Amino acid sequence: MNRSQNAARYGALAEAHARERYGLDAEHDAYHDAVDADGRPWDVKACLVTRDAPRFRLWKEQHARLARERGGYVFVKYRPVGRGIRVLGTRSVRAQSLEVSFYGAGEHEKGEQVKVPPRAIFG
Repeated sequence: MNRSQNAARYGALAEAHARERYGLDAEHDAYHDAVDADGRPWDVKACLVTRDAPRFRLWKEQHARLARERGGYVFVKYRPVGRGIRVLGTRSVRAQSLEVSFYGAGEHEKGEQVKVPPRAIFG
């Protein structure tokens, strides 16, 4: 299995963990992965902590929409274990409470981004 396939599998496992932990329902679109009981959108951001420079990647357009709709993010940091993951921490954060500065992402189709290190979320 290649790196991209592993990332997709780990991301799906992190998303399932987040939904269970925070009582979210799966609902995918271009801007979010789940909704809460009040219909607010949430996006799950997963971070593999064994990387040299772990980070969560946020996108400006997505962030604006989550903030406008009073939704947020569930951040999940994890370590791979066999074909699964070991969750090392989770935290939910409302998009409007995050103060981040977006910058260009070259020619990336998702537009402007910011890379947030796990220590900025988890302390």
